[in-house]
Amino acid sequence: MNKSRVLAIASGMLLLAGRASAQNPADTARLGDLVVTATRQSTHESAIPAAVTVIHGDDLRARGVQLVLDALREVPGLSVVQSGSYGGQTSVFLRGGESNYVKVLLDGVPLNRPGGSINLANLTTVDLDRIEIVRGPTSVLYGADAMTGVIQLFTRGASGHGSAQLSGRGGTFGGTEFSGHADVVGNTGLLVSATGSRAASNGIYAFNGEYRNTMGSLQVALDRGATGRGALTLRYGDGLAHFPTNGSGQVVDHNQFTTEKSLAAGLDAWWPVAGDGALHVMGFASRLNEGFDNQSDTPADTNGFAFIEHRNIVTWRRGADLRLDRHNNSGTVSIGVGLEHETDDEHDAAQSNFGFGISHDTSGLVADRTTKNAFLQILSAPGAKVSTQFGVRIDNNSAFGTFKTWRVGASWHLNAASRLWVAAGTAFKAPTFTQQFAKSAYEVGNEALLPERSSSKEVGFESRTEDHRVTFGATAFWQDFHDLIQYVAAAPGQPTYLNLGGAASRGVELTISAAASSALTVAAHWTWLHTEVTDTGSASSLVFTQGATLIRRPPTSGGATLAYRSGGVTVAVTANRVGERDDVDFSGYPGARVILPGYTTMDLALDAPLHRGAGRSPGVNLTLRGENLFDAAYQQSVGYPGRGRTLFAGGSLRF
Repeated sequence: MNKSRVLAIASGMLLLAGRASAQNPADTARLGDLVVTATRQSTHESAIPAAVTVIHGDDLRARGVQLVLDALREVPGLSVVQSGSYGGQTSVFLRGGESNYVKVLLDGVPLNRPGGSINLANLTTVDLDRIEIVRGPTSVLYGADAMTGVIQLFTRGASGHGSAQLSGRGGTFGGTEFSGHADVVGNTGLLVSATGSRAASNGIYAFNGEYRNTMGSLQVALDRGATGRGALTLRYGDGLAHFPTNGSGQVVDHNQFTTEKSLAAGLDAWWPVAGDGALHVMGFASRLNEGFDNQSDTPADTNGFAFIEHRNIVTWRRGADLRLDRHNNSGTVSIGVGLEHETDDEHDAAQSNFGFGISHDTSGLVADRTTKNAFLQILSAPGAKVSTQFGVRIDNNSAFGTFKTWRVGASWHLNAASRLWVAAGTAFKAPTFTQQFAKSAYEVGNEALLPERSSSKEVGFESRTEDHRVTFGATAFWQDFHDLIQYVAAAPGQPTYLNLGGAASRGVELTISAAASSALTVAAHWTWLHTEVTDTGSASSLVFTQGATLIRRPPTSGGATLAYRSGGVTVAVTANRVGERDDVDFSGYPGARVILPGYTTMDLALDAPLHRGAGRSPGVNLTLRGENLFDAAYQQSVGYPGRGRTLFAGGSLRF
C-alpha cells in the first residue's frame, strides 16, 4: 500500500466523519486531570511535583487501541519491546531503567511478579477507565520495584445512568476481537460494572503462531457520598501464545507454547473520621500461573538441551494497607502501614541428550517472604503559588532486611499559565525468588543479596497559552542505579548471583498538545536518552559492558497523534518513531553487539456512528483501524520482527 493510497483513505475517513457529525454539537474540551497514583490521593496535576501522563480509556477504544502495550508507546520516556508475535514477551523500559523497574498496578493491586518483572502482552484496554503513568522513583509510596515509575490501570466504573455495549472486529493475521460491557446503577448508591473480552490471532509467523486471550472484570462499588465509599475489583485473564522461535528468533519449533492465567482482587474503602480526616483500608490478592510446554517436534527430535520441557510457576501476592489522611488549610498529612506476603512455587522437568543418552532433569523452588512497611507523606501549600510533597518510607522484608526510601519535591506557579517543579528521591527493587533461593545445577540463590537501588533528580517546566489551546512541557532527569544483581560463574554449590553492577541514565522528555479547534487536536512527545554502564564488577559481558549503553533503550524516540473528535466521531492518525539502539545478537558464536535500525510506524483509526440510538433502539458504530500502514519492516529486539501492516474492521452496539 503506497503513501498516496493511505492518504486517500485518511481523506475519506475525514469526509465520512464530517458528514456523520455535521448536525451534532462539538464535544466539550476535557479539563485538567485529577490523578491518584502520584500521591495515593486525588490531586490536580498542576500541584504534583512529578512527571505524570494520563491516558483515557474512552480515547483508546475510540481509536481502536486494544492492547495496553500499544497505548504505552505514546508515553514519553517509555520504550515498549515485544519479542515476536501476539502474546510474545513484552517489556517496558522507563527512563533507561531495567524492564523490572516499573511497578504495574490494577486499582492498587500489584500485577508484577515478586522482583518486578511483568509480561504486558495480554493486558487489554477494554475494561479500563484510564491509565496513569508516574515517571520517576515512587518506592516511597509503593515499595519495592517502583524504581523508575509506576503504571496504574483503573477499571471502568458505572457510568451513572446505566449502559451496555457490544463490540466486535476482525482483520489481518486471522485476528478477531469481541468484547462486552455493562453497568448498572442502584438507588442505594450501588454501582456495578462488568466487562468481558476474547481475542484471537494466527500470529505473524507461517506456523505455530496461535494466540488466544480471554479477560473478564467486575467492579462493585457502594458510594454513600460524604459518608464513605467502598469498591471491590476482580479481574481474570487467560492467555495462550504459541511461538516457533528459539532464543535467537529463528523460526524452528512447531509446538511450543506459553500459558498465563492471572487473577487480581482488590477491596478499597474509605470513610471520614474526626471531621477533617479520612481512613483508607485496602486489601489485595493477585495470583499468576505461568506455564511453558515444548514437546518433540518429530520422532527424531531427541537431541540437544531440553528438547522436551514443561515448566510451571505460580506466584501469589497478598496484602493489606491502612492509611489515615488528616486535612487542614495548608495541606494533608498521611500516615500509613502495610503488610504483604509473597509466595513462589516453581517446577521444571526437562529431557536432554548430548550424545550420551537421554537425561531427565527436574528442579523446583518453593519459597515465601513477608514485607512490613510504614510511610509518612506531607502534601502542603505554604503559599498561593507553591505546593510541596515530602515522603519517607521504611520496608522490612523477612528475606533481605530493612530498606528506607524518601522523596521530596516542590512546584512553583510562576504565573497563571506556567509552573516549574523539582524533585529528588530514592527507590529500590527486590531480588527475585530465583536470585535468592534457587538450588539447581545452573543457579544457586544468594540469601545475602541486597535490593537494587536508585537515586534520582528531575526538574520540569510546563506552560500554556492564555487561551489554553497550547500546552508545552519539558522534564530533565538524572538517575543512578547501584547494587545491580548479576549472574556470575561460581564453584558448585556457591551463589551465582551477586550485587555487582552500576548504571546511569540521563534524559529530556518534551511534550506538546494543541487544539486547532474544539474538534481537532494534536499531541506530540519526544525523548532524548543517554544510558551508560558505570560498574560491571566481575560480570562484564556483551549485554553489560563497562562504558557501553544499556541495550534496547533508544537514545531518541517520539510520536504524535492528530485527532478529530466531534459528535461521537473520532478520526485519529498516530505516528511513532523509535531511533536506532544497541542490542546483542547471539545467533552465532561468539555473540556480537549490533545496532538495530530506527523505524517509524503510522496508525489510522475511525469510529463513527451509523445509527444513533433512541429509546430501546441501540446506537450502531462503525470501527476501522489500520496499524503500521506503510508496512515498515523493523525489529524490536534482534531476530524478532514487529507486526507488519494490520487492518481491522468491525462495529459496536451501544445501549
